[in-house]
Amino acid sequence: MQRRLVPLLCTVVLAVGLPVAAQDFPSIGSQYMDFGASMMAVGQINNVLGATVPNGASSPRGGGAAAAGHSASRQALSVNTRYRASPAVTSRVKGQFADFVAKIDPANAPRLRQVVQQQDLLGVWERHVSVDGLRRGDVADAMAAYWVQNWQIANNVPFTDRTQVQAVRGQVYRALGSNPQFARLDDAGKQEMAEVFMLNFVAQGSAFSDATAKDDKRLSSRLSDAAVARFRNEMGVDLRRLRLTDQGFVRV
Repeated sequence: MQRRLVPLLCTVVLAVGLPVAAQDFPSIGSQYMDFGASMMAVGQINNVLGATVPNGASSPRGGGAAAAGHSASRQALSVNTRYRASPAVTSRVKGQFADFVAKIDPANAPRLRQVVQQQDLLGVWERHVSVDGLRRGDVADAMAAYWVQNWQIANNVPFTDRTQVQAVRGQVYRALGSNPQFARLDDAGKQEMAEVFMLNFVAQGSAFSDATAKDDKRLSSRLSDAAVARFRNEMGVDLRRLRLTDQGFVRV
């Protein structure tokens, strides 16, 4: 099954009578730095993932690795990317994210805070990525969805399929398994990292989806360039020199 690029948050916002707030997320999506990037040392962990992406010439042929999918990646290394979620951690992360969006767009801060605090943005994330077999409660799933979506935005690719996303999930899992920082995280640390990825996913994806729906090519280009800059500046990875295959990302 194919997954459409990024969900429109407009439907969520309209449901609570806040039509302006959905239009404000472009100011979030165009930021070069993610919410929580420095706090979570996300860049350092993503650097490890970047090192696992092979060159196109040396990438494996055939579908063997992709066919193994989710279950094989879970057995590949003795790392637990799952976590037991705590409502207190979610409340703290949502509060920090509300502060982040309000600071970026102070003119619309009250509306943005209301959307972040009152709406189930993590549920929006899960409904969108479930078609690819991803779920809440797993850092690898949250990180894989974030990587794929930013690649889609950077390259203006509207569809991906489950096999490709699951292959990226396997790359993420192996990267986390080789990272000593991740190995030291407890459940709360894993949850915080995953939910930071999820909220960035929703904000950045909503911004791009809204711009595309309005056929605002100038804004779409700006958001696309912002995705490229985020990964280049934080991780040293050029999203426009990656190709998404049934074996995951390969460099071209």
